[in-house]
Amino acid sequence: MKRTCLLTILIFIFIGACSSLDSPDNASKNSTLESPTKILTTEVAEFQEPFSSEATIAEPTPSQTPTPDPFSDLYGCEMELKFISGPLESRETQFTVLGKDYFHEKGNKFDPGKGTSIYYEEQHYFILHSSYVNGNILKPMEAEFIRFYLEYWGDAGLDYIQDQIDNLIGTEVVWTCSGGQVYKTRITGITRLSHEASNRLWLEPLSLEQILEDREGLISEWVGRFEDTDKPTIYIGFCGWGESSLGNIRFAYFRYLMQFEVIQTFPKG
Repeated sequence: MKRTCLLTILIFIFIGACSSLDSPDNASKNSTLESPTKILTTEVAEFQEPFSSEATIAEPTPSQTPTPDPFSDLYGCEMELKFISGPLESRETQFTVLGKDYFHEKGNKFDPGKGTSIYYEEQHYFILHSSYVNGNILKPMEAEFIRFYLEYWGDAGLDYIQDQIDNLIGTEVVWTCSGGQVYKTRITGITRLSHEASNRLWLEPLSLEQILEDREGLISEWVGRFEDTDKPTIYIGFCGWGESSLGNIRFAYFRYLMQFEVIQTFPKG
């Protein structure tokens, strides 16, 4: 009886000891369950990193609209200049700016009395007619009122011309192209070129700045001078009268240049 009881106790101890250990299958299952959990956590962290709140997203650079050249589209304009201050206040002139085709086929497009102007885009230079159509004082040409103001009938003398130039400096002028304002300007310089320089400017309008710098011809014939400026400018050129002793050639003996500083531009409609 004692031996049977002892055997029974030993069997219960052995079963209890085995049940406290994991079997190889259970150990394998436990290790398989733990491992994927760690891998998934790592993968999610690595996948989310580029989209963290600290990530910088590049914004597209807005495109800029280029500023149009205010001097590039004046050919063909029905141009009007109106003086809004100074001794010529309320005076105005009108002319048609010839198209680029003029430089290929001039014809009689710029004859006196046509009311036209030649325009050189690079120099911003307009050539106008002064004096009278066929000598008729009832038919003044486009720049005649300016010429008359500056030198009267052509025999006024250099001091008179210089005084008139000084009085006109600072005058503001509005430019209108085919009904729409394009510029507001201020007169910043006026000069009368010598006879030699006047002829050269007529033949070489593209050399305008160099001609002003060279100041060729008789020094006594030059009146006025331009100041250097880095601001956009417009030039108008027209004939000045020589002395009456020169006869008919006096009406185109000299040439005036007026410099207008652009103080405001308006989009051409």
